[in-house]
Amino acid sequence: VKQQRGIAERMYQAFPEVFKGEPQMSARSTVVIRCVLSMDAFCERLKEFNPKMRIERESSNKYMDYLNFHTQEAMKFTSRKGPWYEEFRKFEEEHVRPERLMASLFTNSSVIADPDAMMRSLYWIAADMQNVELDLSFYDIFEYEELIGVWKTVNARMYVCNAAAPLNGGLMPRQAVPLLRNILESADAAIRKGTPAADLRFGHDTHLIRLLALMQIEGCSNRETDMEKFHLAWQDYRVSPMGANLQLVFYRNKKNDVLVKFLLNENEVTLPIKSGKAPYYSWEEVKTFLGKQAE
Repeated sequence: VKQQRGIAERMYQAFPEVFKGEPQMSARSTVVIRCVLSMDAFCERLKEFNPKMRIERESSNKYMDYLNFHTQEAMKFTSRKGPWYEEFRKFEEEHVRPERLMASLFTNSSVIADPDAMMRSLYWIAADMQNVELDLSFYDIFEYEELIGVWKTVNARMYVCNAAAPLNGGLMPRQAVPLLRNILESADAAIRKGTPAADLRFGHDTHLIRLLALMQIEGCSNRETDMEKFHLAWQDYRVSPMGANLQLVFYRNKKNDVLVKFLLNENEVTLPIKSGKAPYYSWEEVKTFLGKQAE
């Protein structure tokens, strides 16, 4: 809630022209309750700044076809039956080394049925402590190389199952095609209307990662074939931290030219399009480029 309220507040302060008067806006989320609550927290913060703002909030299965689209082929690929999994299993076996940690925590570590799973669970507890208001850290039970080893496996799985890893042959970024089409259609509709508008979408980290790879947003579509080097090409915490968000901001001048810039996690990023005004781009050129990705 704090993150969503903070993102909404900064958006309102950065682009006040969009939210003045009595603007009508569209907010949609997946049917998963945490996404609905994220949408609600975000929209309520906007309305605290301007109570006249009208935001149509919806969460419905009819939007899942683009907010959380999965083909059967993609679901099979990401499972343990996927062609990548055996190589990943060996990679995980090599990098998750729980022996020292278990021996340091338990007087008889042999009673731990699955030390690897225990280590990964403790890793997630330590990592998730940053999301609660307790002045505690469990990172100190790990050695640095142990943390890096577990993270490399987490990062590798996310990269293969969602981003532009050659191992998935482009299958996973393609899952975001319906979402990209919705973005293009919504943007064009708002531009034709000619009045300030905002279309807000609330979904999941995996689908955002796929969208960013499909759009070839700066740093999000790097390709690496060596699993040992995945972490050098792509980092989950940079692409999709907690509260991850992509913003497309449109500008129109008196000549009716429309420019757009992209903010990933509220930082300006580029597209692989030549522009003398980067990070600002001609919307027509962007639409042509992204339209090809959405074919």
